[in-house]
Amino acid sequence: MSTSALDVTWDADSHGHTVVSVTGDVTVGNARQFKRQLQWLLLAQPPVLLLRLNNARFVGQFGVECLAAAQRCAGRLGVDMRVAAPASGAGRVLHLTDPADPLLS
Repeated sequence: MSTSALDVTWDADSHGHTVVSVTGDVTVGNARQFKRQLQWLLLAQPPVLLLRLNNARFVGQFGVECLAAAQRCAGRLGVDMRVAAPASGAGRVLHLTDPADPLLS
Protein backbone atom coordinates (compact mmCIF):
# COMPACT_ATOMS: atom_id res chain seq x y z
CA MET A 1 0.00 0.00 0.00
CA SER A 2 1.44 3.38 -0.92
CA THR A 3 1.14 6.42 1.29
CA SER A 4 -0.55 9.55 0.02
CA ALA A 5 1.29 12.84 0.07
CA LEU A 6 1.07 14.56 3.44
CA ASP A 7 3.07 17.55 4.57
CA VAL A 8 2.90 18.72 8.18
CA THR A 9 4.79 21.88 9.11
CA TRP A 10 4.74 23.93 12.29
CA ASP A 11 5.97 27.18 13.74
CA ALA A 12 5.43 29.28 16.85
CA ASP A 13 3.52 32.53 16.55
CA SER A 14 4.25 35.71 18.50
CA HIS A 15 2.18 34.43 21.46
CA GLY A 16 4.10 31.16 21.77
CA HIS A 17 1.26 29.17 20.22
CA THR A 18 2.20 26.31 17.93
CA VAL A 19 0.59 26.67 14.50
CA VAL A 20 0.50 23.42 12.51
CA SER A 21 -0.26 23.48 8.78
CA VAL A 22 -1.45 20.27 7.13
CA THR A 23 -1.23 19.97 3.36
CA GLY A 24 -2.35 17.02 1.28
CA ASP A 25 -4.33 13.95 2.23
CA VAL A 26 -4.63 12.33 5.66
CA THR A 27 -5.29 8.69 4.84
CA VAL A 28 -4.86 5.21 6.27
CA GLY A 29 -1.41 5.14 4.65
CA ASN A 30 -0.02 8.11 6.59
CA ALA A 31 -2.29 8.39 9.64
CA ARG A 32 0.26 6.80 11.97
CA GLN A 33 2.88 9.38 10.92
CA PHE A 34 0.35 12.19 11.38
CA LYS A 35 -0.58 10.92 14.85
CA ARG A 36 3.08 10.71 15.93
CA GLN A 37 3.74 14.26 14.72
CA LEU A 38 0.75 15.64 16.63
CA GLN A 39 1.72 13.78 19.80
CA TRP A 40 5.31 15.04 19.54
CA LEU A 41 4.09 18.63 19.16
CA LEU A 42 1.72 18.26 22.11
CA LEU A 43 4.51 16.98 24.36
CA ALA A 44 6.12 20.44 24.14
CA GLN A 45 2.94 21.65 25.91
CA PRO A 46 2.34 24.90 24.03
CA PRO A 47 -0.49 26.98 25.48
CA VAL A 48 -2.37 26.55 22.18
CA LEU A 49 -1.89 24.07 19.34
CA LEU A 50 -3.68 25.44 16.30
CA LEU A 51 -4.19 23.01 13.41
CA ARG A 52 -4.70 24.66 10.03
CA LEU A 53 -6.44 22.19 7.75
CA ASN A 54 -7.35 24.62 4.97
CA ASN A 55 -4.83 22.94 2.63
CA ALA A 56 -5.79 19.39 3.57
CA ARG A 57 -7.53 18.00 0.51
CA PHE A 58 -8.85 14.94 2.32
CA VAL A 59 -9.13 13.88 5.95
CA GLY A 60 -10.36 10.31 6.11
CA GLN A 61 -11.62 8.24 9.00
CA PHE A 62 -8.12 7.55 10.29
CA GLY A 63 -7.27 11.25 10.13
CA VAL A 64 -10.36 12.09 12.19
CA GLU A 65 -9.37 9.40 14.69
CA CYS A 66 -5.88 10.97 14.91
CA LEU A 67 -7.44 14.37 15.60
CA ALA A 68 -9.68 12.90 18.29
CA ALA A 69 -6.73 11.12 19.95
CA ALA A 70 -4.69 14.32 19.79
CA GLN A 71 -7.57 16.25 21.40
CA ARG A 72 -7.70 13.74 24.27
CA CYS A 73 -3.91 13.98 24.70
CA ALA A 74 -4.09 17.78 24.62
CA GLY A 75 -6.70 17.71 27.37
CA ARG A 76 -4.50 15.54 29.57
CA LEU A 77 -1.54 17.87 28.99
CA GLY A 78 -3.49 21.10 29.49
CA VAL A 79 -3.02 22.24 25.88
CA ASP A 80 -5.82 24.16 24.16
CA MET A 81 -6.03 22.41 20.77
CA ARG A 82 -8.07 24.01 18.01
CA VAL A 83 -8.76 23.37 14.32
CA ALA A 84 -8.82 26.49 12.16
CA ALA A 85 -10.13 27.00 8.65
CA PRO A 86 -10.73 23.41 7.59
CA ALA A 87 -11.16 22.87 3.88
CA SER A 88 -14.75 22.14 2.94
CA GLY A 89 -14.19 18.37 2.68
CA ALA A 90 -12.25 18.14 5.93
CA GLY A 91 -14.79 20.37 7.66
CA ARG A 92 -17.67 18.14 6.57
CA VAL A 93 -15.96 15.02 7.93
CA LEU A 94 -15.19 16.72 11.25
CA HIS A 95 -18.70 18.17 11.63
CA LEU A 96 -20.30 14.82 10.83
CA THR A 97 -18.21 13.30 13.60
CA ASP A 98 -19.59 15.65 16.26
CA PRO A 99 -20.65 19.18 15.32
CA ALA A 100 -20.70 20.23 19.00
CA ASP A 101 -17.14 19.06 19.68
CA PRO A 102 -15.11 21.86 21.35
CA LEU A 103 -12.23 20.98 19.01
CA LEU A 104 -14.18 22.71 16.25
CA SER A 105 -15.10 25.88 18.10
